[in-house]
Amino acid sequence: MGNIKVEKGVISQIDAVMQEDASFFIEKSQSSKIEQNVSFKETLEAPIEKGAVVGEVSYSVDGRIIKKINIVASESVKKFNIINMTTNLYYEWFNLLR
Repeated sequence: MGNIKVEKGVISQIDAVMQEDASFFIEKSQSSKIEQNVSFKETLEAPIEKGAVVGEVSYSVDGRIIKKINIVASESVKKFNIINMTTNLYYEWFNLLR
């Protein structure tokens, strides 16, 4: 679905994915009337657990909701702390020396 910015996390962004497949049955004559509404948080604050609900996609026809699907975090993100900061600093310096 897209990337979501993560504040105070060991990584700065994560992917947002749909929790399940978006398929459903509908009459062929109604297929042109399908509306998709996507709503999700643009910024999250760590810690975040993999599978945490961060938004929702809904499909409707003529104002009647046909299907709702949760948008979830694709991975876990730990909160940035002094240990993580020291480890990241070490790796960044090490990569500079390569």
